[in-house]
Amino acid sequence: MLGTEGKTMSRTLRNEELPAAALGFVDGWQGRDAGKVEALFTETAVVSDQGETFHGLDEIRSWISGSIDLFATTLTFLGAREVDGMVGASYRLEGDFPGGVAELEYQFHLDAEGQIVRLDFAPAQSF
Repeated sequence: MLGTEGKTMSRTLRNEELPAAALGFVDGWQGRDAGKVEALFTETAVVSDQGETFHGLDEIRSWISGSIDLFATTLTFLGAREVDGMVGASYRLEGDFPGGVAELEYQFHLDAEGQIVRLDFAPAQSF
């Protein structure tokens, strides 16, 4: 969204204001439902996670199946924002992964039908 002076504007979102795909991704991942998670992506989607990039649904499907059951985690919603069509949802993750605690922002880029065309993981935003 651009302001009157051409500057990028963002808005803060509550958890219940997140798009269905963002909520579905978190719910599906937490429920370890790979099929539910896969269904949220377009055929040509791109995911960037921990320095690796996965192109297209076949690679994303492999990423999901190789990652979804690795660690048990609990997510705490920290806040969300929308900037230029990107919806960033920040969470505190606690679980049995190395380090035990992490704060991440899931950055969703959606198409007109609400499917994920790009997903990036970044450091959590402060709210």
